Amino acid sequence: MTFNPATVPGGDIAAWGAECREKLLSGVREGDRRSIYDWTKSWIAWGGGAWLPDTWLPDTWLLYAVSALVEGQPRGAVHSLDLGTKTWLAGANDRAALTWCRGVIVMDRLADPKTALLDLDDSVADVPAWAESHAGDRLDHCRQAAAASRKRVAAVKPRPAHVGSENFLHVVAPPVGTRADGELPIVWPAIEAFFRRAPQ
Repeated sequence: MTFNPATVPGGDIAAWGAECREKLLSGVREGDRRSIYDWTKSWIAWGGGAWLPDTWLPDTWLLYAVSALVEGQPRGAVHSLDLGTKTWLAGANDRAALTWCRGVIVMDRLADPKTALLDLDDSVADVPAWAESHAGDRLDHCRQAAAASRKRVAAVKPRPAHVGSENFLHVVAPPVGTRADGELPIVWPAIEAFFRRAPQ
């Protein structure tokens, strides 16, 4: 499949992307997993939501993860974040942010601090403050929990290595706007709570 501009609803990539964001954020507020997932997919395919000049957007992979979390599927959320870090996100800070969020999900929702520690330790140096303002404290907490954990089987497979997106560029809408690696995602204020420490 190759992106065809004629298929963009209304013919305007930026306008369609804005409409998709509005509708998927409404889905977040309503806890509607299907709406989050479907409008995120539409934003990627026709609204420029996959990437912006010089960097891929972490927003869409975070949103796919949120759609899985809304449905009570933390492993599905981890898989979504893995797709972003494996294929689409080239920036070190963006990959660190998604890796950090992966670790938080594995620790809090899958109760596996040993596996989570691998992600948190790997990403702590580059994780942007918007993703975790107290990264050192969170990492220390995870280390302590990992040392006390009796879990023997990892809750998820190891995080895949980054391979790049060169073979997939033709399937998504072209970029709209500008963004720097590690910059606060547009959708973060609406979804941040999904990636914070669960009540103990």
